[in-house]
Amino acid sequence: MKSIIRSKTLLLCLTVLLAANHTVFAQVAVYPDFLNFDDVTVGQTVSRPLVIKNQGDTTIAVNDINFSHTYFNVSDTSFFIDSLDSKIVIVTFSPQDQGIADGTMSILVAAPSDTTLEVELTGWTPIDLNVALVRNEYLMPISFNLQQSRELLLHLRVSSETNWSIPGSESATLTIYIDSTGSLQNQDIVLFKGDQLFVYKLSLGRMDSGSHYIEIYFNGDKSSPGAQLVYLDEFSLIPIALNSPDYDVYRFSPVLYGRDLFSDDESVRTDVPLLMWHEVDTVGSDKWIEYSMIWSNEDGGTNSTSLMSRWGRTTDIEWFYKVKVDPGGYVLEEYFQGPGHYTTFFQGIRIDDHPVLKTVTVNNMVSHNEVSNYKFFLSPERSKHERHSREILMDEDPWTYEIMALEMIVEGKYESPANPFSPAVSDARNYLYLEFNTSEFNASRITFGVKLSNDENWYFSDHNDISVQAVNREGWRRSTIELWPETTLADLDSLKIMGSASGSFSITFEELSKVFLLDDDFALLVSTLTLDEPFVLSESNSSNQFAFDELTSVGGEEVVYAPKIFLLSQNFPNPFNAITNIPYQLPASSAVLLTIYNLRGYEVLRLVEREQSAGYHQIRWNATNVASGIYFYRIQVGDFVQTRKMILLK
Repeated sequence: MKSIIRSKTLLLCLTVLLAANHTVFAQVAVYPDFLNFDDVTVGQTVSRPLVIKNQGDTTIAVNDINFSHTYFNVSDTSFFIDSLDSKIVIVTFSPQDQGIADGTMSILVAAPSDTTLEVELTGWTPIDLNVALVRNEYLMPISFNLQQSRELLLHLRVSSETNWSIPGSESATLTIYIDSTGSLQNQDIVLFKGDQLFVYKLSLGRMDSGSHYIEIYFNGDKSSPGAQLVYLDEFSLIPIALNSPDYDVYRFSPVLYGRDLFSDDESVRTDVPLLMWHEVDTVGSDKWIEYSMIWSNEDGGTNSTSLMSRWGRTTDIEWFYKVKVDPGGYVLEEYFQGPGHYTTFFQGIRIDDHPVLKTVTVNNMVSHNEVSNYKFFLSPERSKHERHSREILMDEDPWTYEIMALEMIVEGKYESPANPFSPAVSDARNYLYLEFNTSEFNASRITFGVKLSNDENWYFSDHNDISVQAVNREGWRRSTIELWPETTLADLDSLKIMGSASGSFSITFEELSKVFLLDDDFALLVSTLTLDEPFVLSESNSSNQFAFDELTSVGGEEVVYAPKIFLLSQNFPNPFNAITNIPYQLPASSAVLLTIYNLRGYEVLRLVEREQSAGYHQIRWNATNVASGIYFYRIQVGDFVQTRKMILLK
């Protein structure tokens, strides 16, 4: 009788007894246990390597390899694998129609008893829509089939004849119906990007195996009065692999109803959810998953001038739901951020495993027991870099700055003409943006000043006004300084960093990691100047001043950060044919040992064995004379040891 083995890692493989006396055995494993082919166009063929490993003491035979979906294929279907050896097969995905493809690859192993190894396969092809909808019109249903129940995402590229800054014509709303108009997984998309083709990224939640359809409806009742036409360009259904290590991130992502404090339809013009992301923190064998949202504006809580000074934006960014799960995916604890910023135990309803929440305050706190006319289910696929403030998500999606600015315009919150000596907020493109990190903060505020070339004046983040809030806590933070319109990076002359408190204080300023302006299209103009030499601000030394040409200049367009930790990064390319690069970083000068091992644990080569300076390093390995297979590379620096895996494919 056949047994099905789902191998989780190459090192944690499952043992299959092959002899009646139990003295001879084979350990058969497959790595990885899922292959995701991503976005592939019709007629294109994309390949991925798959390793089948025999860790036992007898030869095994692969009799056949079958696929549950015709768009997938493999290079070899029958072969032998010697004891302690492996076989790399090439799996291909060649879609013949637009849409989603998911399936399994069954590897039939016999030597002498039968075993089946299964590998999950996912991929998709964007569906061309190329259709315009008028108000209250439906798109013809889009049908698709799933071979396995799974979480699903939707990316929809669309535009509308609207403008977020024009009262009465701010946005159109699409309603997504899944299988029926009464489905709990139905949701709305507020098209805040107007006439620019834009990809809105959504979750569809858990979809059962079998046939489904999606309808898209231009919902006139939920749109601004001036919204008359929507253009649908492209539609992608994205399956999440069940064996993906991030599957729980999608499984527990929240559904969020829109705010309705002032009117039932306020989501079409203010404080709309723009972008959701997740962060994962491992605690022992359990993990916390925290979900945060960027809303287009903060209508209350902090005034706009203080938002720009203290946070470096007028969007609102908040965590709103977090959950602790064990290795089996069982919920241990879960909370949401309720009114007053109180962390509150979640006891609300769910759609499958997805908690349902609602925005209920002007500063976008949430509740677990209310609904509204607008229902949002954004994709959580983005994650935040640890060594940055939350606003890094805005930098990576700079269209968020544009929506931020347009909402300030429509709400009449921008002064015109702009005057940096006035505390009133002006266009977001008139500001210098600063990202920095402090580790000790026994003070009431930290502020910044900038002096421009050929200008004797100083311009301050708090407008030199103590009533304007300033950064008042440690960690990664943002601030801005309002400057004259059309100011360029070349105009920056001097920077002043200042701390203050009513009595004694101490601020350890670790680094200034990012300085930028926004161009006319809200793209970032990033300065190559940074500051990474820590210093302390105190009552006896309350400010530090630098000329911009004295700060650290870094070549190229990207800001380079001094490494803070030891780290061995993934080699590239991987898999590779003969030559690959191995990057690593050292926060201090160290004796480095970097070694290559084969799958049996034997040392192949010592790539590095010497003292190296602090910084970012990269070593090239030419494996021309080495056999194909899986190898491990290991770095040892004092007590720090890290190992990674790579695949040589010739």
